[in-house]
Amino acid sequence: MDRPGPRLVGWLLAAACACAPPAADLVVANNADPASLDPQLVSDAPAGRVVSALYRGLTRLDSVRLTPLPELARCWRSEDAGRTWIFELRPHLTWSDGTPLTATDFAASWRRLVDPATGAPYRSWLDGLVRLEAEDRRLLVSFDRPQPTFPAMCAFHALAAVPPGVRSGRQEAGWVASGPFRLEARRIRDRVRLVANPRYWDADAVRLQSIDFLVVESQFTALNLFLTGQADYVPEVPALAVPALLRREEERRRRGLRPEFAPAPFLATYFLRLNVTRPPLDDPRVRRALALAVDRARLAATLGGGQPPAGSFVPPGMPGYRPPAEPVAGDPEAARRLLAEAGFPGGAGFPVFTLSYNSAEIHRDVAEALQAVWRRVLGIRLRLENQEWKVFLDGQRRLAYDLSRSSWIADFPDPANFLEVFRSGEPNNRTGWSDPEYDRLLDRAREESDPRRRLELLARAEEILLARGPILPLFFYASHDLVAGRLRDFPRSPIGWIDWGRVGIGDGPEEAME
Repeated sequence: MDRPGPRLVGWLLAAACACAPPAADLVVANNADPASLDPQLVSDAPAGRVVSALYRGLTRLDSVRLTPLPELARCWRSEDAGRTWIFELRPHLTWSDGTPLTATDFAASWRRLVDPATGAPYRSWLDGLVRLEAEDRRLLVSFDRPQPTFPAMCAFHALAAVPPGVRSGRQEAGWVASGPFRLEARRIRDRVRLVANPRYWDADAVRLQSIDFLVVESQFTALNLFLTGQADYVPEVPALAVPALLRREEERRRRGLRPEFAPAPFLATYFLRLNVTRPPLDDPRVRRALALAVDRARLAATLGGGQPPAGSFVPPGMPGYRPPAEPVAGDPEAARRLLAEAGFPGGAGFPVFTLSYNSAEIHRDVAEALQAVWRRVLGIRLRLENQEWKVFLDGQRRLAYDLSRSSWIADFPDPANFLEVFRSGEPNNRTGWSDPEYDRLLDRAREESDPRRRLELLARAEEILLARGPILPLFFYASHDLVAGRLRDFPRSPIGWIDWGRVGIGDGPEEAME
């Protein structure tokens, strides 16, 4: 649908609160309230930004090449063709409360991760674990198959060590940390305040004393906070704002100021989940009809922002991987034919179903566009339901939805990080879908030692996911974040990971670039 272009001045709203604490060194407009601060329970981006500052893994990823670098581990090596990994931790590591942080903390945390009682969404990351040993600074982990990506996986918060008090249930997550920051205060539906952790192993390199993660669900409100100097970082701006922000950026360039808005490729996909436990979405023909009815190229162009339409689930940019490409223009005739074969000619008898989404302007725009397309092409009616973030996530986990807007951002640069999500029984699946052939291909890819053959197996699995599966990829994200010109060494990573411990602030007012 067409909309008039926005004007930035129209979004400048007064935003002040007399009871707000003094601003932190860095203020992040962080979308939703974090669902949890337990690194093993987090699967959403807003909480991920916070826990990545609180907890560190054995490794960290280079922000450009996405290769693993030493973090809490000083070094590592592999044995047995990548089935065994041995990590040596740095000496004298401590938690933020001063207690020693040892290899035993990692071993105990990983045992907690794989315990079904924990309910960890990433517990399958340690599937095939056959041996786990810890002694002081040495951690040995063995799998029943090669794990070539394991050092990169160890940079993600799911494999960080969890404090002993949290593991035992005696302590709320967040108050004891291993990363460059620790939790100072949390006000629900307002902000999370972090302060520098003096016991972090690399504390001398940390340049910020405090960070505020504000709960700002509206992208327009977040944009307003940035433009009025009340926020330094906005992870995502409204697509409608992109043309005006590009013009603003051109003016900044002419004045010699540091860039604040620089769209870039992003390893992330926007898609719909379909609950296959609910008729008629349990019929693959219905799911395929819904997908073929959508002109994804037109949808992406209508939304604006330069986000390319998705003909696959795995985004482009994965080293060596060629995802199967579906036509993004759609096929209305084939869609109507499949729906008729499923018993709903012209949409007759098809029940009204609901698309759930969380509060953000782009999600509403996508939902309204799909509502119109499916009504016009297939003759079926769609109800839209905007939900608060925690209610939305809970509904996905309990399969209490028909269709649900979704996104997946790469945790590490490998197609398996996307495709393993929809393995049978995987906690992040959240669709009720299970396909033995799909699972077998993933199993074979796990066992395959030849990199080229492994990627071919993953591509075959993705073909099944697209043809029979419970998802409808719509577009690939482009990075549309805003970074205040006063910040220094702020990484723009293709997976959205930010090394908060290395972000700095320039001296005095923002100066022109040399």
